Formats: sequence, C-alpha cells, structure tokens
Amino acid sequence: MTAFFVVSLAGCGDESPAAACSQGALFAASRQRVERAASELDTTTSLELQESVVAMSDLVAVMREVSPRSLRESLGVLLAAYGQLVVSLDAIGFDPVAASTSARVASARVAFSDKSVVEALIAVEDFLTDQCELARSATNPGFALTGTTLPLPEIVEEPSRDVIEDGSDTALELQTLGFAYGETYDIALDASQAQCIGQQMFALFGSSGNLDDVDVDDEEYLDIVRQTFVDCGVTSLVTTTTSQ
Repeated sequence: MTAFFVVSLAGCGDESPAAACSQGALFAASRQRVERAASELDTTTSLELQESVVAMSDLVAVMREVSPRSLRESLGVLLAAYGQLVVSLDAIGFDPVAASTSARVASARVAFSDKSVVEALIAVEDFLTDQCELARSATNPGFALTGTTLPLPEIVEEPSRDVIEDGSDTALELQTLGFAYGETYDIALDASQAQCIGQQMFALFGSSGNLDDVDVDDEEYLDIVRQTFVDCGVTSLVTTTTSQ
C-alpha cells in the first residue's frame, strides 16, 4: 500500500531576493495552470490535474526555503492551502469528474478565498513585482470557491524545539503532514494534534508517506496510525484506510 502525501519539509536556505526571484519566475504560470485545471474540470485530464497541483505545491515549498524571512509566513500560508488541495484531490485519485462533486475538494478550493490566503497571495505577488520586476498575474475567478472550508494549519515561523532529524523541519510542515493524515481518515484535528501526528509519522515514514521501502503490511501500518492518533490525544479511532 502507498499512502500519498505531498508535503515538502524544507529548511530555510539562501534567503536572498535573487534566489526567490529565480523560482518566482515560474510562480505566475504555475498558479494559472492550477487554477485553470481546477476550474475547468469538465475538460481537464486527471494527469494535468495531478501534475499542476503537485508542481505548484513543490514550487511554493522551494520558494519558501530560499526566500527572505519577510516572505516566509505568506509562502507558508500558501503552502498549507496548496497542500490541502493536493490531499483532497489525491483522496479521489485526481479524477476530474469526482473532483467536481467532492466536498473535500470544494472545501480546499474555498480556502483560497479566505482572507489569510488572499493576503498571502498579494504579498507574494507584490514581492515578485517590486523585487523581481515580474508581471503581476491575473487570478482565475472560478478557482477560489466560497463557502465552508477546513481550517488551515497554524503558521509557526521558527522551527519547533521538538522537531525531528536535523531541526530544519518547521512546525508548519509537520502540522500540514498531520492534517493530511487526519483528512485521509476523516478525523478533525487541532494544530497541536496535527503537529504531533506529523512528527511521529515523519519519523517513521518520511514526508511522502511512501511505504514501499518499509517492512510493514497494511494491517501493521493501520495499527501504527491508530496508536499515533491515540498518543497524540485523538479519541476517534481509525478503523479503515481510505488511501490505497
């Protein structure tokens, strides 16, 4: 079994406008590609839907790694929003027909109309315009739905003292990974529970959730997930997997 989670766990590297601008040149085209694919579900393909959202999520993660500190919070908000969209689409196999009626996908798209996400996008666009002399891109009016949205992970600027590995993984990315597990098993999490689950599961399986190189079968994996949820204070029990 392979559980698919696209969550980039990246530290902060170059922190220079030049490094951010080198990645930012792709930002407008990548964002417009995602918005077109998600807004035109009746004509897009499953492959285009998957490639566009995954590429955008990865690009935002890289930009956040190399951008100046002043831009990291805004990019973190966008990373959480795009990560939530990836997870919701992965849950239905990136099927455009299913995406058009999926409550999860709709909720993920609604997040892009949230004030925090809109302001984060404006901040990034302002930076790319002012610092990189890149043209401001148009927004697809059909992309960001309005309605009820799932909560985005809380943004934490500095790395947590409890993060694993070399300390480069921020609480934001661990929370995003934890929220992805909660979304997969239809269990609502708060930020602290999500970070706890993300930290424990990352320590076991890494950021992708890929079990190909891990010597556990499906039932053993589900037992690990159950125990992790319990350890992190979640009372709802996970009984079945939803991502094969």
